[in-house]
Amino acid sequence: MLDRFTNQGAGLIGLGCQLGPRLVAMVSHGDEQAELPLLWQLCLSLVNFGYSVTVLDATTEESEANPGLKQLLKNAHSGEDSLRDSSAWTVLASAQGLQSLIRNVQTQSRSLQQLGPLMPAEGIVVLYCKVDWMTELIGDQFAEPLLAVSPNRKSLLTGYIALKRLLITGKLKPTIVNMDQEPNRLGSAGLPTASAGLGECAKRFLGRELKTLHITDQQPDIAPCE
Repeated sequence: MLDRFTNQGAGLIGLGCQLGPRLVAMVSHGDEQAELPLLWQLCLSLVNFGYSVTVLDATTEESEANPGLKQLLKNAHSGEDSLRDSSAWTVLASAQGLQSLIRNVQTQSRSLQQLGPLMPAEGIVVLYCKVDWMTELIGDQFAEPLLAVSPNRKSLLTGYIALKRLLITGKLKPTIVNMDQEPNRLGSAGLPTASAGLGECAKRFLGRELKTLHITDQQPDIAPCE
């Protein structure tokens, strides 16, 4: 049995840990100050629980110097090795690879399932991409993407736009995660955090009651293997 590991990301483990390759989705809406710390803490927590983690980073393009999902899919079609024997924490540039999956309309509903045999057994696949791609890849499925926000107006605005597309276009129910520098739910002026504000917007204007989490940003202890 795996030992319990406690840190700021431990509360997210239940969202993505089961036997067999499992998907955790996280939206990229332009707020890297919130998204990257959350992504780091989530992956670190999963690794410390003993899981193998593969991040499909759709914010980065594959290239000859930086191969990623595109090359993995190409090699899989030619019968070459997958990531099954890779390190515990791998980050793959995935912009072109995911676009190729989206373009394959006939198998769209199973587009991500074909990645299962390529990934480490009983591992976690973290899909990190913009909301339009996410709705194409996992829309109308039983999934709760993570939507990270920070306590500033721009993050609230871009987060709300992403939230509407997830709910209306993708029929997905996200979990809103506030990443703050302080371990409390109020800003310096006593105002609600971005996640609380986003949750209120969803309730007031979209008629949806959404789960919100509050996590304090922490400095990373280890670096991922790419």
